[in-house]
Amino acid sequence: MSALFEQFVLESRELLEAAGAALLRLERDPTDKAAINDLFRALHTLKGATALFDMAPFTRMVHAGEDALMAVRDGRASMSGELADRLLELLDIGAAWVDGLEFSQSLPDGADARAQEQEAGLRAALGGPAEAAGGGTPAGFAWVDELTESDRAKASGRTVTAIAYDPAEDCFFAGDDPLDLCRRIPDLLLLRIAGAWPPLTDLDPYRCTLRFRALSGAPKDEVTRLFRGVPDQVSLATVVIPAPAEPAVPAAPVSLATAMLREQSRILGLPGSDEESAARRAAVLRAVRNILTAEGRDSEGVVLDRAAEGPTDALIRCLVSLADGPAAAPAEPAAPAASARRALRVDAERMDRLMALVGELVVAKGSLPYLAREAQEGRSADALAQGIKEAHGRIDSIVGDLQDAVLRLRLLPLSRVFDPLPRLVRDTARRLGKPVELHLSGGETEADKDILDILGEPLLHLVRNALDHGVEPPERRRAAGKPEVAALRVQAFQDSGGVVVEVSDDGAGIDAAAVRRKAVAQGTLTAEQAAALTEAEALRLILLPGLSTSDTVSDLSGRGVGMDAVRSAVEQAGGRVDVASTPGVGTRFRLILPLTMMVTRLVTVETAGALYGFPVTLVTGMQRVPHGAIRRMKHAESVVVQDAVVPLLRLRRLLNLPEDERERSGEAVLLLDLGGQPMALVVDAFRERAEVVLKPMTGLLARLRGYAGTAVLGDGRLLLALNLRELV
Repeated sequence: MSALFEQFVLESRELLEAAGAALLRLERDPTDKAAINDLFRALHTLKGATALFDMAPFTRMVHAGEDALMAVRDGRASMSGELADRLLELLDIGAAWVDGLEFSQSLPDGADARAQEQEAGLRAALGGPAEAAGGGTPAGFAWVDELTESDRAKASGRTVTAIAYDPAEDCFFAGDDPLDLCRRIPDLLLLRIAGAWPPLTDLDPYRCTLRFRALSGAPKDEVTRLFRGVPDQVSLATVVIPAPAEPAVPAAPVSLATAMLREQSRILGLPGSDEESAARRAAVLRAVRNILTAEGRDSEGVVLDRAAEGPTDALIRCLVSLADGPAAAPAEPAAPAASARRALRVDAERMDRLMALVGELVVAKGSLPYLAREAQEGRSADALAQGIKEAHGRIDSIVGDLQDAVLRLRLLPLSRVFDPLPRLVRDTARRLGKPVELHLSGGETEADKDILDILGEPLLHLVRNALDHGVEPPERRRAAGKPEVAALRVQAFQDSGGVVVEVSDDGAGIDAAAVRRKAVAQGTLTAEQAAALTEAEALRLILLPGLSTSDTVSDLSGRGVGMDAVRSAVEQAGGRVDVASTPGVGTRFRLILPLTMMVTRLVTVETAGALYGFPVTLVTGMQRVPHGAIRRMKHAESVVVQDAVVPLLRLRRLLNLPEDERERSGEAVLLLDLGGQPMALVVDAFRERAEVVLKPMTGLLARLRGYAGTAVLGDGRLLLALNLRELV
């Protein structure tokens, strides 16, 4: 992929995202002139970019959307729900095509038909195209009626601009190039030379005898701007090219493979619980691979595999692209992998800061050879130690600043994960019949790119859950004295060196007593244990797998599977989930995440002579417990912590290490919180906290459960970071 084409793909995605955000603003407030201008600007820029790479179907489809917006802006049409749906569908198709372009660098075979389908849908949403006055062809443009069926096919059923361009005979002496001017006609559909050629003996190479007739899909005013230098030599008219009553060539039937691929994309888009969606996703991937193999399109499997690594929306767009037809195969098999490079835009000021620190480090490094020479020459130990100490201080300070600068290169605004939320809320609220107003704030808050990648799915689930089970139907809200339009707030901010994302609603709230009853009914807790829980502890039970207080199971949520997935994803990133709720007032979920995953803060302990680490976010305390305070019942042990009975486990037993035979006056106990479940862990000794760069286990060790990674401490010792959820 060329650098220019790679930039086109990147900018096209940004334009489509900007257009989607502006469209949702415009739907909420049809009088928002800034929104319609932003939307028009994004589509116009995208149209120009696609035309640059000669993607006629893409250009025509975007141009049709631009025409619809022009009608809204000029007051000839209103922004209806149907029109908004059509424009959103147009943006979805465009996003699918851009994803396909990243791998194949060409539009799918069915792109032309999809573009025509979108044009027809937009015309229907606007009430159909306006016919020319009197219902006939404008005077002077009879040649339009004389076009052959093959010429009409390119503009069939469309409102187009007819162009009659008769250059002056002496136009060459004025520096005009009529043919080049015609080639620059926007969205050129047809170009013909009118009239008969003069006899060869009458031809004069210095006189222009050509007469051009053309059809353009661009609006009349855009074509007028192109010919503004020769207004006396051109005539323009807006005409409608009627679709033939019976097509000259019967439309090719949709192949079985195409129909099956389209059905797979529909199945994948069906709503359901996270568990169902995962099973459906696996089944769809198997079916699509079988279809591609049967069609001899195995080379496109790499496109499917890349899309399968991303979110469901990206996979659906990939299936839509595959259903439209086999994409042009890359020239070399390695092309898809090369084009799949991850792009990360970096602020120039941050790069400048990084380069400045590298320069300082080079200067500071220059003192080390001097100290080495002094040591060889027998300089006094005290003076040498002082010099080494000063050099270490300078280098340590620069390396710290350098580490901070590198981390900031990866920081991205949370608006990247906030952007899909308005569309999700719009579609889901309309489907459920619940008017909801979404309030977003803190989108400028920055976090590591890996954090954003992990945060996306949990955030979508929390919003879906709030819409489905948190927000009441309008009649219940009116009966409770609440505004009919519910408020859903998503905000982000930095706190204590980390990032906090809150999702709150003013809905029905969560009944802690109902959570206790459900936990007892499922056997998660005994009645005594449930009664001993505080309100906050009871609310955290909904983060356990399979626990839901919803009386109904919808196709969006209600099975108690998703909240466990939310907690697991957040804890995987080294964070935690807090829940607060008041019945009748609302619910708030708070996701507390580290600023970056590159550096992990661990509490280190020693057991059987080895060092182990646990994320600081999971550790609630450390204390020494006398042997007499440990209760034993059969093979289980427990300890009382703050008047609550907490299960006690031993790290040596979890790791199958030999028991410690030494006599001790008590046990070193690490207190942990695993998704709302308190736990005590016996270790040999406590060690200091450490900030480390974790590296994943590789080779055969990668299959070991319970290990999050390894790190080397400053003194050279090896530390193993543990994943307790896989051990207990």
